[in-house]
Amino acid sequence: MSVVRVWIHFTFRYGHIWVTYCNMRPSTIWLASFPRSGNTYLRTLLRSCFGVSVASRYDEDYSQFSEKFGEILGQGAPNRFNIVKTHDLPDDDFPAIYIVRDGRASIVSYFHYCHDFEIDRPIEDIIAGNAPFGSWSNHYSSWNPRQRPTTLFLKYEDIVQNPDSAIELLADFLNERPHDRFTADFSKLHDIDPRFFRSGNNARNIEELNGLALSLFDSLHSSVMRELGYYDEPPTR
Repeated sequence: MSVVRVWIHFTFRYGHIWVTYCNMRPSTIWLASFPRSGNTYLRTLLRSCFGVSVASRYDEDYSQFSEKFGEILGQGAPNRFNIVKTHDLPDDDFPAIYIVRDGRASIVSYFHYCHDFEIDRPIEDIIAGNAPFGSWSNHYSSWNPRQRPTTLFLKYEDIVQNPDSAIELLADFLNERPHDRFTADFSKLHDIDPRFFRSGNNARNIEELNGLALSLFDSLHSSVMRELGYYDEPPTR
């Protein structure tokens, strides 16, 4: 399974910010995920290994992050494949790369992101989907990446543990050989911006989800957690 190369893009500079504009044409490739599931991490991998930037469906202001943040995402680099980041639910059948992460880790990370960069949200609201982009399991089910045509399905945990395998899958999907190895492990990204790249560690995030919040999570998301192999058996209390 691979997609056709796309060369339609232009990049311009606005003040100190490089902006890459991509037309939402049938050749768009979505880089989709629930928030805090490894989307930005994969963008750094695409920049490092394939020399391409990834545009965003949103008006992203990098000024609140470190000076190197835009650099590691490839600001000013060509977006030859018209890859566009999104957290939205699908509304077309364009090709896509979909990333999923253990829902407990994603939700806790999103909770901290909201506190640091947006507005405080109760973690129970995020678990229940009373936040932008809905709930974790509904997001996965809506994209249905295992059945969706022309969609590369990746798990965050696999990308982190075995980036070379993820790079090979991306190379086959994009029909492009990597130009370099991926060297930006999470500790290096954390040094660049410790608020945004908190730890990348699922275990630390999962430890924070307990009590009633964990019970709520299990009541809403345990079936998808089992489907994805994050729960071996139905959770017990």
